[in-house]
Amino acid sequence: MHNLINKPELEKIRKKFSMYWAGTIYLLILNRISCGYTREELAFLMGQDENYIKDMEELKIPVGNLEVMVHLHWIFDRRKLQISEFDNRSDYLFELSTWEEHDVRYYHMEYFINEVESIVFFRLMEYINEDKQDNARSERECVLVKGLLIGLVETDYFKKYRTALQLWRSMEQHIGEKIHVKSLMRELMLIVGKKGIAPLRKSKARSFGYRYIQHK
Repeated sequence: MHNLINKPELEKIRKKFSMYWAGTIYLLILNRISCGYTREELAFLMGQDENYIKDMEELKIPVGNLEVMVHLHWIFDRRKLQISEFDNRSDYLFELSTWEEHDVRYYHMEYFINEVESIVFFRLMEYINEDKQDNARSERECVLVKGLLIGLVETDYFKKYRTALQLWRSMEQHIGEKIHVKSLMRELMLIVGKKGIAPLRKSKARSFGYRYIQHK
């Protein structure tokens, strides 16, 4: 498949790091795709900026520190995310390639044994641009989410700090069905802003990620 890809579309990152980090990246991407989260949705649920997971998956920021892993476990708890144990050596040479083709994003990580040998450490694919499908259900869902958000503001739910993950799970309980994270992201951002303009504000003060609370 590589020989069918135009070079400008293929991104490669080669660097030395540990087997633990490579394994964690694999499990991060695998669990994210299996749960149906986009990179932006998972970043939102962790209370981080939208490029946070993208940078993590593309090896720009570390993934294995305790606070990051705790928050990933909270989100993936229904899937019982497990991080396997590897040795602590950090001199393994890996190369991660990513490319997009026909609404599919591919992840291909190779481990280089020596100058002439390499093995595929993992290869995953993710369907993207699914927004084009099921627009009617998406609009209905956004109406439900918007109504519930207004109700939660009026009943002082946001008098305490609430994380995106807490809010999303609370809304699923209230609605009684699964809702897309992107629907919550879209509607929540419409009621977050400056005092006098929007009812909610977000803050990272003394917190790993953003939390939401009513203006005083």
